[in-house]
Amino acid sequence: MINTPISRRELWQWLLSSTTLKLIPPTTAGLVFADNLLHPHRGDASVYDVVRRYYGHRPLVTVKEKKPLISITSRPHNLETPLHHLTHPITPNDVFFVRSRLAITPTDDAESYRLSIHGTVEHPLELTLNDLKTQFEPVSITSVAQCAGNSMAFFNPPVFPGWNLTHGFMGCATWTGVRVRDVLSKVGLKANAHDVVFKGADRPSIDKTPLVEKSFRLTIDQTLDEDLLIAYAMNGHPLPRWNGYPVRLAAPGWYGTYWVKWLESITVIPKAFDGFWMSNAYRIPAHPVEPYKHPGETIPVTRCNVKSVITSPQDNDRVNSVQPIEITGVAFDAGNGIRSVDISVDGGRSWHKAKLHPVDGRYAWNTWSFIIKPKTPGKLTIMSRATNTNGETQPMKAIWNPGGYKYNAIDSIDIIVPPR
Repeated sequence: MINTPISRRELWQWLLSSTTLKLIPPTTAGLVFADNLLHPHRGDASVYDVVRRYYGHRPLVTVKEKKPLISITSRPHNLETPLHHLTHPITPNDVFFVRSRLAITPTDDAESYRLSIHGTVEHPLELTLNDLKTQFEPVSITSVAQCAGNSMAFFNPPVFPGWNLTHGFMGCATWTGVRVRDVLSKVGLKANAHDVVFKGADRPSIDKTPLVEKSFRLTIDQTLDEDLLIAYAMNGHPLPRWNGYPVRLAAPGWYGTYWVKWLESITVIPKAFDGFWMSNAYRIPAHPVEPYKHPGETIPVTRCNVKSVITSPQDNDRVNSVQPIEITGVAFDAGNGIRSVDISVDGGRSWHKAKLHPVDGRYAWNTWSFIIKPKTPGKLTIMSRATNTNGETQPMKAIWNPGGYKYNAIDSIDIIVPPR
């Protein structure tokens, strides 16, 4: 038998097409699958147990402008950053994750690029890339960009269907561009302006597939958050093609679904926007629901919750039992700021403060470190828990939702301490 890695979605598709489960309703099949195949019943299981067991050999691929990344899908390309690249305050462009929703991504060069601003405005206009760079104040903001489905693979029970995403659908970069509010000030908003809709230039392979459009609500005084950017540079360089070249939306503090890539138009409308990517996709239950139950009322995914991730050592690493071991990671939230990161090496019975390192602005992630000296050989589980300045803390278990969004449970890894 050839041991070929498959995605979680492919595993579900195979399972539900099998003779055994053809007559079982999908929700029931999900329960059967979750209870009997995926999740171990050990009380001390690490969140990585399932990932290690089923997704431990995800293939690496290389695309133009990128170092080898973990392949999630190939059409369109969705590529996860290996965790060892996320140990620094800034994530380099060539290892930044790739998230594509539609199969056909634009290849327009900078010379032909035009950004259209129209709708409920006084003076519609089109801006070239040079216009954006020369007619408005340039602004740089360091911010985490995180896919709403980041860490989806750790939900217990698993989402149905879902991707095998671990923690690498996130990165921290310095984004440079112009404020959306400055561009809207130039075109002039009419009195009945209500929502601002941002549309990407990527296209589907099937005509009926909705285009990528996301909206933000205008506030009472007809301005937007000053940190919402039309970005044309990333870490001091033009955006990589896979990350939105030549221009994208950068929405610090918001999940990546709002970070529209390959931005081609901004439309101001006199009502609430009800497009597919706002009214149907990227929504979570308004109230907690039991797994595989109908969610009822839903609300949009919006701003990031508080989260920490252990980046080194890697799960299941064998460590040097003679030397002290440095545990490192990152922590962030929607921009309130991280107050503390606590570490446990005894299953959460006791917690100890990690060292927080300087952070480059409210939206950037804090890197942190903690030194441990294992006393006995064997498996050691390490847990990390972040708390922000509002007092919000990572929960022991993430709130389950059918889309697999907003996972932020306390992180934990196992390391192997050999005998001395």
